[in-house]
Amino acid sequence: MADFNIRLAVESDCDEIVRLRQELADYNKISDKMEMTAEKLRRDGFGDRKCFQCLVVEDMIASASKDNAVLLGYALYFYTYSAKVGRVLFLEDIFVSAAHRGRGIGSKLFQDVAQVGVAQGCQRMQWEAYAWNKPSIAFYKKRGAKNITDSESLHWFEINGPKLEQLAKQSFPAHLNRDVIADNR
Repeated sequence: MADFNIRLAVESDCDEIVRLRQELADYNKISDKMEMTAEKLRRDGFGDRKCFQCLVVEDMIASASKDNAVLLGYALYFYTYSAKVGRVLFLEDIFVSAAHRGRGIGSKLFQDVAQVGVAQGCQRMQWEAYAWNKPSIAFYKKRGAKNITDSESLHWFEINGPKLEQLAKQSFPAHLNRDVIADNR
């Protein structure tokens, strides 16, 4: 029996995914910004309007003696669209707990995400990495990734929290039906 198994996440994995997400936030030195909860994951990944999919790495030995799965890592992703190439898989998070690195788990997980993308007709896989995170950048480059910040002079921007709410408070365009958009949440 293999000591780990990569599979699609199920709703009962949400608490473990949040635990791992907290480990990732601590690793990235952003734990004070961690707002993810198991309830949000359940709603957004397993409710009526799924916003993401997730692969998890289950510890088969530890899980055999527990009521719930024990997870060693996860990869959370969603689909987006590029007017340039079509369907794109965006890898929001990929993480393997520090105690389990160096066993090939991350490589297998990354490969499995790529296989999902190809099976779904994606023409590109994208993600972000902090500039200080040299081990992750080396991991990605070893697998053929290129830093488009350098090659394309492309920068990512975001608006979040109060600034997003402030922007949204501007008058709603008459040509858009607010009720239809709200129903699609």
